[in-house]
Amino acid sequence: MPKLFDPLGLSDRAIDAAKMGFKLATWGEEQLATMVKARLEALETAPRPAQPAAPEPSSNDSLHIKLGRLLDRALDQSTSGSQQELYHRLLDQLVADEARIIGALSDGASSPLVNVHSRSRSQVVLQNACLIGRTANVALPNMVPQYVDHLLSLGLVEIGPEDPSQKADYEVLMAEPMVLKAIKSASRGPLIARTEKLSLRLSGLGKGLWAAAIKQDGL
Repeated sequence: MPKLFDPLGLSDRAIDAAKMGFKLATWGEEQLATMVKARLEALETAPRPAQPAAPEPSSNDSLHIKLGRLLDRALDQSTSGSQQELYHRLLDQLVADEARIIGALSDGASSPLVNVHSRSRSQVVLQNACLIGRTANVALPNMVPQYVDHLLSLGLVEIGPEDPSQKADYEVLMAEPMVLKAIKSASRGPLIARTEKLSLRLSGLGKGLWAAAIKQDGL
């Protein structure tokens, strides 16, 4: 095909310009691709911000927040896990003498317990005086009524009726100094203080706690 007449060489210039434009476009695309790739690599290698840790329990937390956390934990806990948490919480509230009392009752036996009432005003002068203090050899015998009251509030022990088979033990308890003092204080002339004889034993919860606590780990 014969070449068209082009005295000014316009066609060659147009072709050269087109070639240059194509090269520039290709170079621009390559530069853009290189920049994008470098940016992505920088993002992948950059250290990621640490995830915020779960908030620690605070005394300033509202009741709603505390209850919500307990309910959330309950969803993940098994029966055994909940029981272990309860036992740990109970043990954390005991003093050594109270643990001695639980141990002394762990064989299933009961212990004589006496309440002393004033007849004139029907008031309780002495409550939960118990022979278990002697049996358990507690360090503070005068604190036995308070120990028993605390164990009752935790549900670890329970009070039952008088045990006639322990008549001699009741006599020993009635001769305890704190019981004699309470009877004297509650009596008014011919009106002798009224004594209520009962018995103390481990509750089902107390038995479960004792059994779990003395069980060796992994056995």
